[in-house]
Formats: sequence, structure tokens, C-alpha cells
Amino acid sequence: MWCNIQKNGTAVYRARYKNPLTGKLEIASVSMPKDSVQNRNKAQRELTAKIEAAIAELQCVDCSTTLSQLQKEYLKTQALTFKQSTVKRNKIITSSVLDLLNPDAIVNNLTAQYVNSRLLDSGKPVSTVNNYITRFKAMLNWGYANDYHNNLALISKLKPFVDSCEEQEITLKYLEPTEAKDLLAAIKEDNRWNWYYITSILLLTGLRFGEISALEVSDIDMSNLTIRISKTYDSINDIVTTPKTDHSKRTIHIQPDLLTELKKCMLWRNEMMIERNIRTKLLIPNTKTGDHILHRSYEKYLGDLSEKLLGRRVTPHMLRHTHASLLAANGMTPEEIARRLGHSKSEITSKIYIHVTQKVIENDNRKIDQIKLFS
Repeated sequence: MWCNIQKNGTAVYRARYKNPLTGKLEIASVSMPKDSVQNRNKAQRELTAKIEAAIAELQCVDCSTTLSQLQKEYLKTQALTFKQSTVKRNKIITSSVLDLLNPDAIVNNLTAQYVNSRLLDSGKPVSTVNNYITRFKAMLNWGYANDYHNNLALISKLKPFVDSCEEQEITLKYLEPTEAKDLLAAIKEDNRWNWYYITSILLLTGLRFGEISALEVSDIDMSNLTIRISKTYDSINDIVTTPKTDHSKRTIHIQPDLLTELKKCMLWRNEMMIERNIRTKLLIPNTKTGDHILHRSYEKYLGDLSEKLLGRRVTPHMLRHTHASLLAANGMTPEEIARRLGHSKSEITSKIYIHVTQKVIENDNRKIDQIKLFS
């Protein structure tokens, strides 16, 4: 350390240090009102702290990063590149994990045994726990790539749990054709035509709920038998935004059953708008206001009705899975289904595809078993 006295009497203390990033010598400095033994000692302490902080920022991982600190930085970065609804969903999931693991836990000190035991002891379904692991690992990977921790052992050891009831859980992700027909008949009998057309069109298109909420009449081309999907409604933040991913921007074909439903829906829509004096571009609007339909309203109606009718609560997203199962049962490939649904990959859809195609093969085998060559 050395000292330079300025013309006004101020003492500037300086010290050299090696920049770990460039390997070159750099200078840190602090100023004091005047040169004195006391100020020299104080400057030495401040320079040491300043140099250590500069080197730590450039050179090494902060081994004391806690889960809550990691989550804060992770979500801050996500907010720059992801949609608000995605960031909010990831915050909810990672916060659930942090509550189980302790937000003050130091990331570098976490072990796979500790994480797994806490997740399993939560009493959550295996599917939920595996969802937690997926999102938690994404946050850990981001933290490792951005030098917030170096706990690579934890990342490599965290794996989804094997679900012994996986086959049963897969069947609960979608409706059988008879269940779908019964559900539609019950909604029709209830005279809830807005919910009826939402349900039938979701079953026949595989759209996400946000996509059908944002769907306008102008997006439907009856002449060329296409529907253009270019936006989605985020009911949490009450905004219309771009679809979930680039793959979600797509044009889907209108098959005969869907064409019939769309024509009926248009007739109902026009009558409803005249009767209620509503003006809107939306295909299926809120029948009271003409605004976008809300996920929570439809989800509650669908869940309550299905629980009473089928003995289980059906969610809007299960209608998307049901569409995928119908496509699989009719011989479409996973790639064709993915293009229709607008995603590059989906673990659930893949599992449904495998499950449904296995059922088709088993049905084929049962038919073959009935063939008798010799009696």
C-alpha cells in the first residue's frame, strides 16, 4: 500500500492486486481526509476488503449462497426472457420446494439424501414430487452455470422417483371416449352452452385453455379448414400474450366433427350476443361481459360436474390430453401429435401415447385370439 497526498490535503491510499480474470495487475484505492496512522490502518482494512470482494466476484463461486438467494436471482433472470405467467408458475413451484428444504439452507451443503427424504416425507403424490424435482433441478443447473454454487454432485444425483401406480396415474390424465361423451351430454343438459362449446372444442383440438380463451372468430378459416393459433390469454395477469413456446404458434386442421361444432358454436354465439347486447371478437366470450373467459371459473364448473358424474375431477388440461389419446388411438405418430398440440416434447403426452397404443395392440390381439383355424 502507498499513499498519495492531493493538493487539498486528502490522502489517497492505493494497493495493487492481480485480476484473476485477466492476470494483469490492477489498483484499488480509498480516500481519507488526511494522512495519519489511524487513517492508514483504516485504509489498509478497507483496501483488503475491497480487493477480496473484487477477486471473489470474478474468480469463484459464493459458497454461502442460500436457496432463497438462488431463487431470487434465478427468477430475476427468468423475468427478462420468459413470460410473466411462466415466471409466476416457477416461483410457486420453487417456493414449495424451498419450504420443504429450508430457504436458509446453503446450496453447497445440500445432499441428495436430504432433498429426497424431505420431498418424500412431504406426503405429496409422486407426480407432484417429480414436478418439484424437475423445476428444482432447472434452478440448480442455472445456479451452477452462473457460479452461484458448485454442488454438481446434487444435480447429478437428483432423479425422478419411479411411480408404482404410474399406469393408473396415466389413465387418470385423460378421458375415455365414453367418459367424454357423457361429460358433454351432462353439460348440454345443464344448458351451459358456453362451457359446452369450450369443452367440445378443447376435446376436438387439443388447445390449451389460454389459447381457446384468446381465440377470435377471425382466427378461424372455414373455407380452408384451418384455425390459426397465435396468442394466449393469461388470466392470472389479465393479458393477451404470445403462445407458450415457438412451437405453440401453429395452424391446425379443422376435421369434420370440429367443423360441425364450430358452426353450431357460431350460431349460439351470434344469438347470445344479440340477446345480451354484447360486442366482442372472441369466439367464446364471458357471456355476461364479453371479456375473456376465466380459467378458474371453467375449472371449477368442470371439476364439480365431473366429480359428480365420473367420480373424479377433470381439469381443462386433461381435455388436451384426451385429444392426444384420441389421436394416438387413431394411429397418429408422436411427431404428428406434437405438431397438432404445438409442443416439441411432452413427457405426459408420450406416456399417454405409449399407454393408448399398447391398449390398441392388446385389442388387436384379443381379436386375433377369436380366430379359429381349426375347430
